[in-house]
Amino acid sequence: MKIFIRFICMFILLSFSGCKAFSLDSVPYVISGEFEMEDGSADYSICGVNFYLLNQHEKNISKINIVFFLFDQDGEPACECRSKISVEIKLDIEAGESTVFCMSLDQFMNSVPEYPLLVDYLYLAKIEYEDGSVWEDPYGLTAFR
Repeated sequence: MKIFIRFICMFILLSFSGCKAFSLDSVPYVISGEFEMEDGSADYSICGVNFYLLNQHEKNISKINIVFFLFDQDGEPACECRSKISVEIKLDIEAGESTVFCMSLDQFMNSVPEYPLLVDYLYLAKIEYEDGSVWEDPYGLTAFR
C-alpha cells in the first residue's frame, strides 16, 4: 500500500511540475519548410528549403538555430546528404511578424537528388532575441505537440 501511495504522489508531483514547460502556449514560433529543387534559382545551385516562420513572442528575433531531417520518397534517410541538418541563421523578425526565406542545402549535399526530398521533424533548437534573452529546445521536444 505504501508503494502505491508513493507512486500516486510521484505521479501528481511530476504532472504539475512539467505542464508549463511543454504546453503549446510556451512555444514562441510556428514554422514550416518545403524542399525545393528548381533550375536557375538565385538562392541555391543544387537545392534548398523554403521556410515560413512566425514569431509568436513579444520580443524581436535576432538569430535562430534551425534543425530538420531530410528523407527520400520512401521515408528513408536521404543518401545524398546527411539526414540531420542544424544551422544558425541571423534573422530580424519583429514580434508577431512572419517571414519567408530560402536556405541553400548546397553545402550539405554529396550529389544532386534524383527526386525531391522530404523535410521532416523541423524545429527551432534555439532562438536569440534582440534583448539578449534566449529560448531553447535543443531536442525538439515541442516540435509536434
